[in-house]
Amino acid sequence: AKKNPKVVGITAAMPSGTGLDQLSKACPDRFFDVGIAEEHAVLMAAGMAAKGMHPVCAIYSTFLQRAYDQIIHDVCLQNLPVTFCLDRAGLSPNDGPTHHGLFDLSYLRCVPNSIIMQPSNTAELGPMLEFAIQQNSPTFLRYPRGASEQTKSWENSQAIELGQAELLVDGEQISIWALGEFVSLAESVSEQIEKSYGLKISVVNARFVKPLDKSLIIKHAQTHHKIITLEDNVVAGGFGSAVLEIINQEGLPTQVIRLGWPDEYIPHGSTTSSLRKSYLLDKSSIYDEVVSHLDIESLNKNLAPLDIA
Repeated sequence: AKKNPKVVGITAAMPSGTGLDQLSKACPDRFFDVGIAEEHAVLMAAGMAAKGMHPVCAIYSTFLQRAYDQIIHDVCLQNLPVTFCLDRAGLSPNDGPTHHGLFDLSYLRCVPNSIIMQPSNTAELGPMLEFAIQQNSPTFLRYPRGASEQTKSWENSQAIELGQAELLVDGEQISIWALGEFVSLAESVSEQIEKSYGLKISVVNARFVKPLDKSLIIKHAQTHHKIITLEDNVVAGGFGSAVLEIINQEGLPTQVIRLGWPDEYIPHGSTTSSLRKSYLLDKSSIYDEVVSHLDIESLNKNLAPLDIA
């Protein structure tokens, strides 16, 4: 905000939860809290964008559902430069089913003019936000509650470009396309498989859900037996579905295994890790799932016992 005078921050009674309270101290004249009125927050953002500002509208994923009509008709239809920061995208364990942000990918990717992305960790969030503010179209940046695990994947990563994924491991047989916090988990699973079987499988930090990296998806569909997608969203209509649509449109026979949340409301949980374990989205369960799709016979190795924390 200090670098760009056009940037303003808007929230709906969530200044501390979204971190915009820091903006209110640094630039009080460019911070707006509209109260518990998500629809008004989005409308206000649309009006400001139409007059040359670049609003950053920070709202919890689950609460942004209330402003779906305003997103479609007042922001996206007008193709206005508004950046939406979707906090609590994914699980919010102690708050339960009313606060789990597990639907936004499904209800947003069908809206024209939208750009949707998710950082793999905290270090990637800043560059993605800067990228979003440079766009002239509605941009949705989703991220989970709290700080994500820092991984080595960001240390020598490529610059963020529209619709371009980041290839972290170039392997064979299976390609894991992961989103958000599942990227580090996918890297760990890949390392364990290489250790046990001597096989390196591919891992991709998808970064974008819309537009997808179509060329890399097609390449991996042509060079790998299967593609596995990992997302912190319901499987129905989400990131994995978008990947599957591209492969289907290209007439490719590659099987896509979509891993994410099922078609049900997820209950309260003491921790994110405990809920993921209950729904087989923890490291051990995903490792077993990936191994079940390997062509073990071609590796000429026996299944090695593995203790995964």
